[in-house]
Amino acid sequence: MLLDVLRIVDDDYAMAVTVAELCRDGLGFGVAAAVHTARPNPMLPDGGLVTTVAPELYAGLGVGIMDLNR
Repeated sequence: MLLDVLRIVDDDYAMAVTVAELCRDGLGFGVAAAVHTARPNPMLPDGGLVTTVAPELYAGLGVGIMDLNR
């Protein structure tokens, strides 16, 4: 069931800083927020997956990708 793998992640100062830095580097807000959330953190020590139809946007950003085009 899909709801078993969806998580709500609270935003915090670290998220604001990471998203601001990634946006400054040219990423869109949604991509930057997904990258911050999917990177390893105390709640997800191994990180999470970003499910997307545009995996090229996440190349080299240190997150796992699930390509929905396949």
